[in-house]
Amino acid sequence: MFNIGAAELAVIFVVALLLLGPEKLPELARGIGKFMREFRRQTDEVRGMVEKEFYQMDHEIKETPAAPNTVPSIKPPATEAPALPESASAPPAEAAPPPQALLDPDGVGPDPTSPAGPVYEGPPAEEKPPVEDKPHI
Repeated sequence: MFNIGAAELAVIFVVALLLLGPEKLPELARGIGKFMREFRRQTDEVRGMVEKEFYQMDHEIKETPAAPNTVPSIKPPATEAPALPESASAPPAEAAPPPQALLDPDGVGPDPTSPAGPVYEGPPAEEKPPVEDKPHI
């Protein structure tokens, strides 16, 4: 439980004997024994209560029949849309160009090799003066 070997246990016993003396050591051992016994009893009681509750919950789940589907079904909208009066719709001023003409003015089509949007090429490069080749001495 505490991973204490025989040598460590003997050292602890000798230190306790020196600190408490031969009269108090048996009383301390009895107190520790009572504490361990009560602690074990309490933990076993709690463990039993928890296991009992889980067992009851499992049986309640298994015994409960599946609930019928109580969700109402959604009906699709009407197939025919109501007609708008003639005065409600304004005649178009001029015919709009087809959408492809707006996107592709030359009529060739999009270039499949070009990216979909603008490409960031980074900050402009600074021009540096040319370096003269001088012989190293």
